[in-house]
Formats: sequence, C-alpha cells, structure tokens
Amino acid sequence: MSEENNDNLINECKRIEEDCLYTAETHYILAAGAGRVSFWVKLIPAVAAAISGVALLSGAPNWVAWFSVIAGVAFALQSIMNPDKKNEEHSQAGKSYTALKHESRSLYQNFYKEMDRNSFSIMVRILRERYNMLAKMTPQTTTKAFEEGRKRIKAGRHTPDFEESKNESE
Repeated sequence: MSEENNDNLINECKRIEEDCLYTAETHYILAAGAGRVSFWVKLIPAVAAAISGVALLSGAPNWVAWFSVIAGVAFALQSIMNPDKKNEEHSQAGKSYTALKHESRSLYQNFYKEMDRNSFSIMVRILRERYNMLAKMTPQTTTKAFEEGRKRIKAGRHTPDFEESKNESE
C-alpha cells in the first residue's frame, strides 16, 4: 500500500493527536485547580470551626462564635461550588483525551501499515467521531488554562525521552 495515498489520513490522525494533547493538558490544569480550591475550601472552615469551638470552651467572648457561623457558611459554599465534582469531571476528561491521543498516534505510526486503505479510513473516521463526542460531553475549558497548557507543551513537557535523544543525535 502506498503511503502517498494515506497522507491525508495520517495528517488527520496527527491532528486528532495534537487536539487531544492540548485538550487533555487543559483539563488536567483545570482539575488541579479545582483540587486546590477543594482542599482550601474544606481546610480553612474546618480549622476556623475547631479553633473557635476550643476558644469558646476556654472562655473566649461570645463574638468568637461568629467564626463558627462563617465556617458553616463556607461549608455551604463548598457544597454549592462542588470543586470535587469539577476536579473529577476535568480529570476524567483529561484521561479520555489522553487515551484517544495514544490511539491516534499508534494508528498512524504503526497499525495502519497492516490495514488496507478502506479500513484505515474507517478507523480514522471513528477516531474523529470519538473526539467530537468527547468534545460534546466534557466540561468547558478556559482560555487561561489552555494558554498555560500550551506553554507546558511547547516547553517539551510531553516529548518522550526516546524522541528527545533521537533529536539530539541528529
């Protein structure tokens, strides 16, 4: 099978791979941010409630009880914001895009050589449809997270060691 006939399909696989790389990195950044928010939104009110409770038991003035009230409001806010859910959604989205990225890469680098053109074309269409479905089903990302992810990727964060050493020897 001539590789010339497959250039458009290989390019589409590369496009899917790259789209997945950027999208996954963006979701991982958003998941990490939601995880940090979750940690602090839980820790600060818990510490404030514990300290104010101990202080009240130790004879502190009644106004210290307001710290407990504020802590309760913060816990309610945490329930509404639900950063744990956002963390899980973005983490799962990142994992899904990462898996699709690997499938696309392995298809155009290895497996297509064992397929006829029609089978290869079908597989590429399936990968594109899977990407499109993921894009519809995963949470929205932000421009800020995308730009941060872009910087990480451009800095070579996702370049495998064997490719780095191959490029250095050339």
